[in-house]
Amino acid sequence: MTAKPAPIWPEEPVLDMADIQGIAVPGFFKPYQTLLGVRYTRAPQPIDALKQFLRKLAPDIATAAATLRDRRQHRGATPAAKRAPRSPPLIAIGFSYQGLLGLTPGASEIPSLAFKNGLARRSALLGDPTDPADPGNPVNWKVGQPNKELDILIIIAGNGRAGVARRAHTIERALAGIKAHVIRQDGNVRDDVPGQKGHEHFGFDDGVSQPGIRGRATARATDFITERHIDRSEFPAAALFGYPGQDLVWPGEFVIGYPQTGPDPLIPGPVLAPQPSWTRNGSFLVYRRLRQDVGLFWRTMRAEAARLARLPGFANLDDVELAAKLVGRRLSGAPVNRTPAGDDPALGGDQLANNHFRFDSDTPQLTLVGGKDGFPPAKADPIGSVCPLAAHIRKVNTRDSPSDTGGRSSTYERRILRVGVPFGPSATDRYAVSRSHGPDRGLLFLSIQSSIEEQFEFLQARWMNDDSRPKSPSGNDMVVGQNAPTADGVRRCSIFGSGLQQSAVEATGQFVIPTGGGYFFVPAIGALVSVIAASSPR
Repeated sequence: MTAKPAPIWPEEPVLDMADIQGIAVPGFFKPYQTLLGVRYTRAPQPIDALKQFLRKLAPDIATAAATLRDRRQHRGATPAAKRAPRSPPLIAIGFSYQGLLGLTPGASEIPSLAFKNGLARRSALLGDPTDPADPGNPVNWKVGQPNKELDILIIIAGNGRAGVARRAHTIERALAGIKAHVIRQDGNVRDDVPGQKGHEHFGFDDGVSQPGIRGRATARATDFITERHIDRSEFPAAALFGYPGQDLVWPGEFVIGYPQTGPDPLIPGPVLAPQPSWTRNGSFLVYRRLRQDVGLFWRTMRAEAARLARLPGFANLDDVELAAKLVGRRLSGAPVNRTPAGDDPALGGDQLANNHFRFDSDTPQLTLVGGKDGFPPAKADPIGSVCPLAAHIRKVNTRDSPSDTGGRSSTYERRILRVGVPFGPSATDRYAVSRSHGPDRGLLFLSIQSSIEEQFEFLQARWMNDDSRPKSPSGNDMVVGQNAPTADGVRRCSIFGSGLQQSAVEATGQFVIPTGGGYFFVPAIGALVSVIAASSPR
């Protein structure tokens, strides 16, 4: 018998962990954040003062190495230690195009048109309202409105609100001393309602399906930035995933100067060349302040579930079940593909299981490291009979399904790293009508990518907002898509009943409303000091 050839494992690059900001690699995933949006005066003396401030701040910017070390310490800590906010807050900084151009003329060489135009000018492309009377139109935003765009965004993230607030206050005071205008926005994990930590305001556990970043933190062969949890006997799965179902994506999709995705996800693609050279080890950050109308969402789910329940095949449908179908996950984070009969919080909280599923084919059992997946595997669901084709999780990650851009590997080059948190108090009655002067709540959406156009904007404009992509027929992303109005003003997506009866879910109101943000470049720490904050020539 001829022996099988030994598998060839990907050679993953060593990343410059001392130069890359930690918000990009491995990402900030802290429960408390404060965002400081900064606008500075365009005059020699204020600019010199700002550059001096940036040079002083630079040593406090969290490196990728420090952030990864913090994460590893947190994962190895006891539950009590994890709750203790002992480690100092992590800090990151990004610059809008105009903010960067005011500090270094080399910013004009950055080729990204999306970055240069900014979020407010690109908002119509994203499906944001074009009517100036609409609350989601950029002229009505709370931050980043036209002609009031932010120059700088500083993110402070930590394990406790008090520590984050103290550090943010210190930075605010320093910025006030140089006459910069600061807009502050606090974001917190939802700790005001028991059992809702990690859940966004509609009630769903969030951030379950983050991609893994390929690459090593040091030259040591197994010092991977993303932990590996699949036994090496399971090739190619062990080479494709960190946790089961967690795609390992080449670092050039998140950081400039590294290999991007190629035709074969196990082979590095072309290196994303820095333009100009000092943008190496930098990333782009998208900030979207998104208000969530919790009452409208759940009232719509209740009304639509009641309407559909009168149709054959939908007799037992209720609002929670309908919402889970439209998200693709249940409130606990458990995928509906693995829990067709109802929620399973144990599965939802199990990282070895809650992301392990396919869409077009049966999901195989895997031999895992440090545990096992004892839950029933997901069955093939190519037509969306269990998880609709327009479910949010299918709109942004096609997994093993082909899409309008090609086969399975087309998903990898569209992945983004989400590092934001909710803001505002939790709703006490999820069906309540929002008051015009009531509490503001939603999501501080922050994403890391190496291309705003090919990642964030592609996902939002081409997949989430389109009723026939990435796979047709599907419908609108009913939950978070910024959908341009249809001819009759109704958004729709198809779902199946128990006997494969097909019907449409309908909605007119927008559940998620953009209320601000911006596009930013997150520079390498070396570039921050030597280029951006360098003393102005006289």
